[in-house]
Amino acid sequence: MMKRKNFLILVTLCILIFGALISVNLITKPSLSQAVSESDEGNALAEEDQQMVEPPPVEEPPAEPAKDPFIVVIDPGHGGEDPGAEGASGSYEKDFTLAVSLKVVQLLEDVPDVEAHMTRETDIFLSSETRDRPNFANKLDADLFISIHANTFADPTVTGTETFYYHDHSLGLANIIHRHVAKATGFRDRGVSQENFFVLRDTTMPAALLEIGYLTNPADEQVMLTEEFQQSVAEAIVDGIKEYLGL
Repeated sequence: MMKRKNFLILVTLCILIFGALISVNLITKPSLSQAVSESDEGNALAEEDQQMVEPPPVEEPPAEPAKDPFIVVIDPGHGGEDPGAEGASGSYEKDFTLAVSLKVVQLLEDVPDVEAHMTRETDIFLSSETRDRPNFANKLDADLFISIHANTFADPTVTGTETFYYHDHSLGLANIIHRHVAKATGFRDRGVSQENFFVLRDTTMPAALLEIGYLTNPADEQVMLTEEFQQSVAEAIVDGIKEYLGL
């Protein structure tokens, strides 16, 4: 009887211990749904931390407003009933100046930030009495005015390239353009001078008048009438314009 009683006590103790172990395990071990929930919560916190450490997006700077182009007026000297100087071979200054000017404008069309205009594009007469040339540039509110000419002198041996300005604010332009053009012509450098020409006096913007060479010099005229020379001079004028405008 004692053995049976002891056996029952032992079985009861085992059942109590086993029950206690099961209870502890259920308490400390999370359920599957709880584990999934905690995992999702951990992922959410990790994503939140990642978002917090990511740098804010860089804002693009506002686009700069488009700049107005520089307006450059090219003035072919003379024209129409005013032929200008007559060359040694009978050529006319008005034809030479128009040919060079057209080349200058064609080159300027490929220069960003420059808008080129001509006082005349064909063989037409522009009156000096009504000041057609400076008025044209002033109405456009131009930034630069360049008048292109060829020179003349009674002595056919006289040669050279020279540039004129009138207002003090035009001296810088005259010096830069002259340096480029004198180098391109290869003629005697006659320098830069101040002169009271109406196209220089009546224009409000920096202005220069170029005397490329002497058509009355037979040797110079022969060179000046060539396509190669005119193209070279046109390129030199454009280089001077670009340098002056900082382009």
